[in-house]
Amino acid sequence: MRGGSATAPSVPPANPMSVELTVLHRRAWWQGDDEHRPEAWEVTADVSELDVCPPGLRRVAELSVTVADLRRERAALDAVVLGDWAPAFLDAVTGDDGGLRAGLEWVSDGPPRVVVVRRYELMPEWRGHGLGPGLLAGALAAFQPQARLAAFRVAPPAGLLSGSWPPSVRPDLGGRHAGAGRPSGGAWSGAGQPGATGLGRAARERVAERLQARRTAVLERLGFRLVDGVHVADLRGAGLADARHGSVDRWARLDWR
Repeated sequence: MRGGSATAPSVPPANPMSVELTVLHRRAWWQGDDEHRPEAWEVTADVSELDVCPPGLRRVAELSVTVADLRRERAALDAVVLGDWAPAFLDAVTGDDGGLRAGLEWVSDGPPRVVVVRRYELMPEWRGHGLGPGLLAGALAAFQPQARLAAFRVAPPAGLLSGSWPPSVRPDLGGRHAGAGRPSGGAWSGAGQPGATGLGRAARERVAERLQARRTAVLERLGFRLVDGVHVADLRGAGLADARHGSVDRWARLDWR
C-alpha cells in the first residue's frame, strides 16, 4: 500500500507532488492593454505527463477568477465578469486613491487589485484526501504579483433549497467530502446533473447550513475573514502560505514508487 502502513489514510489517484498548475489569461483579441480593466483568468491543476496516473484522472482541479482594480469606477457590464455580488463589495471595501477602507489594515501592501474567485472545483476522484485547500492556496499564490487580496462569497448550494441535489453535493459524486475540499466564490462546482433530494424543506435547509458552515471553516483555516458578507484573505498572509507548505510536508513523505 502506498503510504507504508495498513492503517494509512486513503491516498489520491496519483502523486500530488506531481500536480502542475497552468495559469491562463483570457480576453478578446481586440482588447488593448488596460491594467484597470477586469481580467478573467483560469487556473488548472493537472498531474504531470511525466508521472503515472490512471486514465482520465489527470485533471485535479479548476479555478476561475477575475482580477479587479480598486482604482477603477465600476461599469454596468462588470457584473458579467465579476459576478453579481462583486461590484458592490468592491465599492464597499475601496478607500481613497484605490486603497482599502479603514478596518482592513491587516491586509499586506501590494498592487491595488482584488482576485475575485468565481468558481473552484476539485474533481470528484480527488476529493476526500485533503488536497482542496492546499491547491487553492497554491493557485492564489500565482496572483501575488498582481493583487493584494482574494475574495470569496459562500452561498447556499444552487438548487438544494428547491429540492435538487447540486452536482457538488450529490451522494454519488463524493458529496461527503465536497465541503472539505472546495470553498466557493459563489459556485462550488461539481460534475453531473442535479437530482431530487427526497428531503423536506426543513431538512434541505439544515443540509445547506451544514455545507455553508463546512465551507466557511475551510476558508477561515486558510486565513479568510468575513467582511460585508464576503470572505477576504491577504494573498501574502500566513494562512495561505501555511496551507501550501503543509500540503508539501504531508505528501512529500509518502512513498509513491
